[in-house]
Amino acid sequence: HGTSHQYVSEQAAAFLGEPLESLNQIVLHLGNGASASAIAGGRPVDTSMGLTPMEGLVMGTRSGDIDPGILTYLARTAGMSVDDIETMLNKRSGVRGLGGEIDFRVLHQNIESGDTAAQLAYDVYIHRLRKYIGAYLALLGNTDVITFTAGVGENDAAVRRDALSGMAALGIELDEHLNDGSERNTRQISAASSPTTVLVVPTDEELAIARACMDVIED
Repeated sequence: HGTSHQYVSEQAAAFLGEPLESLNQIVLHLGNGASASAIAGGRPVDTSMGLTPMEGLVMGTRSGDIDPGILTYLARTAGMSVDDIETMLNKRSGVRGLGGEIDFRVLHQNIESGDTAAQLAYDVYIHRLRKYIGAYLALLGNTDVITFTAGVGENDAAVRRDALSGMAALGIELDEHLNDGSERNTRQISAASSPTTVLVVPTDEELAIARACMDVIED
């Protein structure tokens, strides 16, 4: 997701008409895979991604952050092999493991029908997302922009709302009408009075990769 975070942070700066180097940003790439980054003056200072894509946020099928002791516990208590554990944490955990579904449209429908497992999956997903946002707000000290991108980030107004609810004291206020809008282009969804600007920016990793390749060729 590093390419996406770079592209989206650059697009956010361009949309606001501000130099990239002047902005502190939090970028939230929320798709089946999910990641967060803290970007100070155009340079990443922290990311939820680790050695593998498994670290960090709760994802569609990946667990995100867990106690490392879980690995040895599963091996000793459940008799699981390394391959079994890896498969479970990558393909049968996260939102699917908790709620049985990775499509957030279906997940919302299941919640509305009273599915408690789906509600738990959603609540855990939002809790971890808010935890990372809070950590990055503290890390950056002053955050100019928070941007949502990728499938869930671009299209799920409820996730954006719940991720940032109750943060007015931290300088983050959504405009509910803008957040619920049907536009699919780059747009602002924060209230005019919000000290921190909140954006939705469609990612385009293919374009970003193509541009990076051109830069190498031209050099």
